Amino acid sequence: MDAYLAGKDAPEGTPAHCLYIWIESLHDRMDLMVAQFTGGDWEHDYSLDSLRQLEEDLAELYATGDDTDAAALFMECLAGYLGEVLLAEGGGRWVWDESAGVAGLPAVEPDPVLGLESIVPLLLVGQAVYEKTENIFATVALRLRKAVTERRSEHRGWKPERVPTPWVRFDDLEESGVRWKLWPNERFHDYCTWWADRAGGGRERWDFGPDSLDALEELLRERLQTVQAYDKVATRRFWTVAAWYVGEYVVRRKDAYWQYRAPNPAAPPGTWYAEDSYWTGSVFVAQRLRYNGHAEHPAEMLRAVLEGESLRAVVDRFPDPVGRSGRRRRRRSGEPWPEVLWPLAAPAHLPPPLTPQQRDELAEELRELEADPALKDPELHDNPRLHAWLADRREAFADWAERADPAAGSAAAWDFSPESLDRLEALVRARFATGEEMEAAQDDWFLAGAAWYLGEVQVIHCGARWQLNPEPYDETRRDEPEVVEPGRDEDSEDGEEGGEYGDGEYGDDFDHDDYEYDEDEYDDDADGYGHVCVPAEHLRDLITRNDPGERLRDVLDGYRRGPVSDSG
Repeated sequence: MDAYLAGKDAPEGTPAHCLYIWIESLHDRMDLMVAQFTGGDWEHDYSLDSLRQLEEDLAELYATGDDTDAAALFMECLAGYLGEVLLAEGGGRWVWDESAGVAGLPAVEPDPVLGLESIVPLLLVGQAVYEKTENIFATVALRLRKAVTERRSEHRGWKPERVPTPWVRFDDLEESGVRWKLWPNERFHDYCTWWADRAGGGRERWDFGPDSLDALEELLRERLQTVQAYDKVATRRFWTVAAWYVGEYVVRRKDAYWQYRAPNPAAPPGTWYAEDSYWTGSVFVAQRLRYNGHAEHPAEMLRAVLEGESLRAVVDRFPDPVGRSGRRRRRRSGEPWPEVLWPLAAPAHLPPPLTPQQRDELAEELRELEADPALKDPELHDNPRLHAWLADRREAFADWAERADPAAGSAAAWDFSPESLDRLEALVRARFATGEEMEAAQDDWFLAGAAWYLGEVQVIHCGARWQLNPEPYDETRRDEPEVVEPGRDEDSEDGEEGGEYGDGEYGDDFDHDDYEYDEDEYDDDADGYGHVCVPAEHLRDLITRNDPGERLRDVLDGYRRGPVSDSG
């Protein structure tokens, strides 16, 4: 993050300051993208597949038809997302390209060792808008992946390095959760059930019309008179609903949205998402879909009234919606690139139109890139990192079995049966008394082998399969292998589910064909993944809960089909 903070105090308009502003704005752009420009099936994971989906839907997402700034904002959100995908593929960092656009644009500079030129995502978005080939984003991303793959083949163990972009993971976005949305929802409930009557006049008076603003101003001045008096009661429920009311008025009448910004614990003081920011930590209203939109905390709007302004004037800080004020923005005939973006990049700054031959060549290049097996997307259940982990565990199993339970003898005594989980449970309980002890020993040889064994029993008897992220998470998130029950809508590529190992590898002949998934056993709505178990976490929970009635083998009961006996 420090690499992007250099421009915080740089003079406004300098490349360093422009880059700082872009990086700070990315969190809100990604949050807006999830909130306004994607559907319920959207996976905000910065993957190549998600990029393909965005370009395929580009025409529909762009054609807002409302003469607002929504289309241009979508373009900038898309440019940010595209840039993050390119960084995930080729490493590197965001930079400010002074030669791009009118006066410079944010660009992605891949890992310098690749020797590639920087890429300006907004210009690629513009090209995709004009060309409508639905193959530009994927081609550029796969070119990066090919360059990385070729270098990896020459330098074993190398991986591209990147400067992490702060606060843009899906889990960091406010739209990834709904807890903050409870505040306006609860206030609406209060408004309906008691506030309107207690404020006087009921819901007929408090109808979100302009006259109700005068009524609220009158209520404020009668009951409180001064800012000091308001500050003493501002957090009381009656006045929080009053603040909600004026905010909801703006939402309904000014095309604003309720919004919340969670503070980033890693953000330095004075930055946009730091705990000391005016905008973090409480709900506010904002005209998110316009560049000249206003935003404000509702409580501050009421405070402004007691400082001398009329409530109507405070509300009018929010521009009227397009169409209601009589001002409409017209696109120039035949020009699909939003004019509000022209100060950044006019049509003349976009890549030149492709000739028919270039369009054919682009399509052929993408077909070749997609057909290259070395460039296939690594799957959670099929990637080098997972295969290496499984290989290590298989190789270490014989030693683990002898060390974990010397009395049982060799690995042959562990038959991967559901019943063998009772013996594993006894060993775990004897070794650890508390969850804290297990946390301290999370990298211990015993736990690593025990977690693998627990997962293998589920693979063999319940049709589960191992999964692990192709790349490690950052240090703030635990990253452990898991076993999952494939959903009924998931096609098997090889006709087998669950087994990755040859017959008799552990001393018994497990014929995985006997345990093939029967999709007809499941309900029609049972799509997506079924049961999910993180074996290491399950072992920790077993000790942490300290429930004498809980058995380790109970994990098998969570599968829709249940464990399959050796007799079938």
